[in-house]
Amino acid sequence: MTLLSISDLRTQFATDRGQVKAVDGVDLEIDEGETVGLVGESGSGKSVTALSTMGLVDDPGHIVGGEVTLTSPELATQLREEYGAPSFVDGDEIDLTAAPEEALRSVRGGEMSMIFQDPMTSLNPALTVGEQVSESLRLHQYGGRKKDTWLNAVREVLPKIGGQELDEQVVERAVEVLSEVGIPEPTSRVDEYPHEFSGGMRQRVLIAIALACRPKLLIADEPTTALDVTIQAQILDLINELQDDLGMSVLMITHDLGVVAETCDRVAVMYAGEIVEEGPVEEIFANPSHPYTYALLESIPTEDKERLTPIEGNVPDLIDMPTGCNFAARCPWATDECRQGDIPYLQHGPDGVEHRAKCIMEEFDTSVYGSDDALEKGDSDIGEELLRAEGLKKHFSRAEGLLDEWLGLEDASVKAVDGVDLSVYEGETLGLVGESGCGKSTTGETILQLLDATEGRVVFQGEDLTELGGTDLRKKRRDLQMIFQDPMSSLDPRMTVGQIIAEPLQIHDLPAEEPGEDQNRREQRRDRVVELMRAVGLEPGQRTRYPHEMSGGQRQRVGIARALAVDPDFIVADEPVSALDVSVQAQILNLLEDLQDEFGLTYLFIAHDLSVVRHICDRIAVMYLGEIVETAATDDLFAEPKHPYTQALLSAIPEPDPTAETDRIILEGDVPSPIDPPSGCHFRTRCPQVIPPTDIEIEQAAYREVMDLRQRVESENIDVAAVREEVSASGGKAETAAATDGGVPANAVAAELYDRLFEEPLQDENRRVVESALNSIAAAEWDEAASILRDRFESVCERSAPTLDGDTHATSCHLYD
Repeated sequence: MTLLSISDLRTQFATDRGQVKAVDGVDLEIDEGETVGLVGESGSGKSVTALSTMGLVDDPGHIVGGEVTLTSPELATQLREEYGAPSFVDGDEIDLTAAPEEALRSVRGGEMSMIFQDPMTSLNPALTVGEQVSESLRLHQYGGRKKDTWLNAVREVLPKIGGQELDEQVVERAVEVLSEVGIPEPTSRVDEYPHEFSGGMRQRVLIAIALACRPKLLIADEPTTALDVTIQAQILDLINELQDDLGMSVLMITHDLGVVAETCDRVAVMYAGEIVEEGPVEEIFANPSHPYTYALLESIPTEDKERLTPIEGNVPDLIDMPTGCNFAARCPWATDECRQGDIPYLQHGPDGVEHRAKCIMEEFDTSVYGSDDALEKGDSDIGEELLRAEGLKKHFSRAEGLLDEWLGLEDASVKAVDGVDLSVYEGETLGLVGESGCGKSTTGETILQLLDATEGRVVFQGEDLTELGGTDLRKKRRDLQMIFQDPMSSLDPRMTVGQIIAEPLQIHDLPAEEPGEDQNRREQRRDRVVELMRAVGLEPGQRTRYPHEMSGGQRQRVGIARALAVDPDFIVADEPVSALDVSVQAQILNLLEDLQDEFGLTYLFIAHDLSVVRHICDRIAVMYLGEIVETAATDDLFAEPKHPYTQALLSAIPEPDPTAETDRIILEGDVPSPIDPPSGCHFRTRCPQVIPPTDIEIEQAAYREVMDLRQRVESENIDVAAVREEVSASGGKAETAAATDGGVPANAVAAELYDRLFEEPLQDENRRVVESALNSIAAAEWDEAASILRDRFESVCERSAPTLDGDTHATSCHLYD
């Protein structure tokens, strides 16, 4: 049965130039229990479609046509009781576009919920996590909805004003919801604030808020875009599990076609405010029938592609839309017929398969696509060692004054880079990968001496950069440049494109040769700027534009041109394509490859997208918590990853193939703090292959649970009081046990802890030791419990740090000692 129906939806934004047609006639249906993917480039209208569906479009935006219908017998009955015979309710269907705002508030968070893209801007930093989850529960399930007054608004934001406390029943339900989304010790964490959670845990909080009232439809707007591939795997796995448990429908909005292939039943491809193709996910990926869909898929870096084929041009101006097909200006197969009149939807695929594409062509010749691009990236010509980092460390002191030093904070430094050894060879591209916070960007900045190294040295062309200073370092920086991750924040908004690219020329007094007889120095530099702009694919006429007048891909090209201005030998490219659509990403990757061939450049390519790294890099160094844990040639690393962390990273890459079988390794927990990293192997706290003592027999999965218990005991991160209250409420007793606080026997608490913390069976002495430790925990004897567990289960992985051993494929892991 159809749960949500969107019919001819049109949303426009009023501007001085005219009406921006952000959503222009969208038709889409979502059935009960179904996951539908909505994909397309930035600016195609995906998020506006979701906001229009929820009735969340703000001025100057307005829904100017169409309707959104939700089928819900329970809600329809409730609205009739509240409004009598409302015109926006027809049987079991509610017309959300015609419903008043008060009625929509019964829908949002209740029948329909939304996960927003950035959890840090979506969560209120002034309210605890428990209060934010409880708000939705009070409004929709516990009779907390009140009239719209200023006083009630203040009470909603500050529920404790006037002596009002969160209802105990609501808090219990909030704890239950947080537990369902995998947040450990929710009874204690409900009183924490968003900044006290990691990025993955904040996203889980958003999911908890969205799912608190058991909605029938969940709209997930880029729920994993800002997350590492390992955390993305956790979140997608969580959404799939919760969908199966709750039977809800999901609208998954994303630009990652790999995510769509793995999670969705159907997919709708959106371009310039319209849905241009829709069908079952297997059918769309196997038989893309609209040129735009085919071009998107061809832009994805895959193992068998030597050269990417980007989509030329940009999304059209949504104010002055072209006649005919919106994609015609960028379509390699477009004809005159495509540029006039209304474009119909044609059916494709086998009988009984609903697969439609908004294109006049039944089929198009894919063999000619990209054939005009004769340049292909071959094997790189790798030379001698160009740069070497030896024992490189960068620690950031937390002490900000005498008081901090007196408190000892100068010793608790942030160990962002903690002993990195790597070499980069002339003409190669070395990829540096790892999760956010592992120290990749800090490593790049320290290598370039943008940050002073705490220890170690950086040798470039035989010269130690850490010993240079002042004028000598500035001269050397002509040979070392950086492409920054976010071009919008790294480009001066007050300078034109021409001024930005010319600035390095002025600083280093370039070009080195004197200007010709018929030109001055200024004209000489202007010609050099034009040359650089053409080299990176920008039109010279764009020289007078400001950064905000350029697209994301064009801004990134400006940053590349600026880095090339001084004719460097070595460039650190810090996440140069992470913020770009897949089509623009393909353009930039091809550009970097072309420039490397033309100018003989050497790259340190920092990224978290391993499919991109696989495409462009000759070798890869994997980084975790300030250390390099594995280095190898790209093909060797992907064919045979050795380190458990590398194996988890590679397994988490979304595969843009719905038929592909995935054997994903889900890493539990978060990256430890770089202030106090774990002893021995830094990865041991999350490693699925941590090595047990040689003298005990235990299954790996059970040993991982024991190690997780040890970590929580050492940090005293077990809410024993909550367990005791639950045991007391359920009447759990053990006749032979001594009573703990509140009269609850210690071994009853220990038994409940064992059931909560262990899914894998423990046998004989292993179980006896764990139960003994749990009894100590129940008695609040944390040190005793930690000692009991350590004596039995201490691993070589925590006693000593592994070394990065190996020649062409080096691995820092005790498994290979």
